[in-house]
Amino acid sequence: MNPAIPPLTVALLTYNRLDYLKQSLAAVLGQSFEDFELLVLDNGSSDGTAQFILGLQDPRIRYVRNSRNVSTVEFNCRSAYHLALGRRVIVTHDDDVMEQDMLERQMRFMDGHPEVRLVWTRVSDIDQDGHALVGGSTVPDAERIFAPGEYISSFLKERLWPMPSGVMLERAVLPKLYAVHACLGEAAARKKTLETAGIEDVLMPARINRRHAIGYLDQPLLRRRVHTQQFSHAASLSLPGVALYRDLKHIAKGVPGLEAETLHFDAFTARFFIQEAITTQPARAINNGILKKIGKTADGLQRNMALAPDAFMAGLPVFLLAQLLSLGEPACQLNTLSASGHASATEKLLSWARKATATPRSSILAGLEGRRIIIFGSAFIAALLILEAEKNGDQVVACIDSNINRQGREMLGVPIQPLAWMSEHVEEGDVVVISSERDHEHYIEALIHQHLRAAARVVSWKHLTASA
Repeated sequence: MNPAIPPLTVALLTYNRLDYLKQSLAAVLGQSFEDFELLVLDNGSSDGTAQFILGLQDPRIRYVRNSRNVSTVEFNCRSAYHLALGRRVIVTHDDDVMEQDMLERQMRFMDGHPEVRLVWTRVSDIDQDGHALVGGSTVPDAERIFAPGEYISSFLKERLWPMPSGVMLERAVLPKLYAVHACLGEAAARKKTLETAGIEDVLMPARINRRHAIGYLDQPLLRRRVHTQQFSHAASLSLPGVALYRDLKHIAKGVPGLEAETLHFDAFTARFFIQEAITTQPARAINNGILKKIGKTADGLQRNMALAPDAFMAGLPVFLLAQLLSLGEPACQLNTLSASGHASATEKLLSWARKATATPRSSILAGLEGRRIIIFGSAFIAALLILEAEKNGDQVVACIDSNINRQGREMLGVPIQPLAWMSEHVEEGDVVVISSERDHEHYIEALIHQHLRAAARVVSWKHLTASA
């Protein structure tokens, strides 16, 4: 390796997780592709991380320890792009583990497709002890290239979310707004971070895709660790969604072929705005202002359904919420709609909405009569499940959320509890319903079983819509 100009920089972000760091570090140093510098960026760890790294003899390692005055996750990540020497860079984290050929496959893909300026990979999941979790995606291995603008458009349907630790990019195409100084600041900056947490996972590829092709390797080349210490567990529940789709709409401006997607972006923005309102509503009695907003949005989705069916599909949770609350115009015909090309959650929401409009007294919870229900999560689907349970005469005991900002509050009269609550309060015969929209039920189920003592049933809301 030419130490002055390596073809690749692997930046490894760490903070007080030495045991995990040792595993991720060993995986990086053991890669089949060896021609890289390893930039270890430490946010001021106090657990012996510095002594461990400085004791290693590999010449590829460069160690940088941040001052406590600037030690934020965002600063650490952005500084990686500016401290890196490599033409390409990948920023990974101390709790994720690369497969041995991950870097080789990504480098080979980008070398073979010079028009591609960024590539990411599918992940597999491991538990907190490093054991593989089964039940993940089983789609066949494939390679995809998104021409300029295509990823932005496809995200509206697929919501294909890049895992940051698996993203490799050409440093030359890094947008100027990712300057390090842009993330410095005090309380206002911290608040902004909590309200936009995680959305850069999508916005960075989208910004690069505005002018350049990007790629995706549908191969599990990165092991993502399931645990509750991730930063996102302290983020705002809904506001990042509002910010994400507003920013995507702005990024899409001027991209040929995306002008017609305006209603689609707006539907997602309204959906997350209403999610913020309904999931922060402590009492079951919803105030009139929120009810009017829900009804008006649902009516607008119906009026534009023929013009923008995909926008209606994006707003399905709002439409279903209006049905459960008996708001808005009479239910429209949904049989003409197709969920083809959309995420599986959209398909299940469409099925639920069809049942709710065709037979209003039916319930997807019909098979759970007499059993206490615990909802894992406290986002939009959780709110819908609470209202569905009320309609069916079922008892929702609690919502479970790892987000520390949610714990101790109530949503529609249901208390929101931490994960640890389950070990003492979930009983045999109870049903834990997973309310996540993402296709990672195995990930969530692993978290649940880490905190269960009783033999409760664990089921996804998606399964309930299919079996009702």
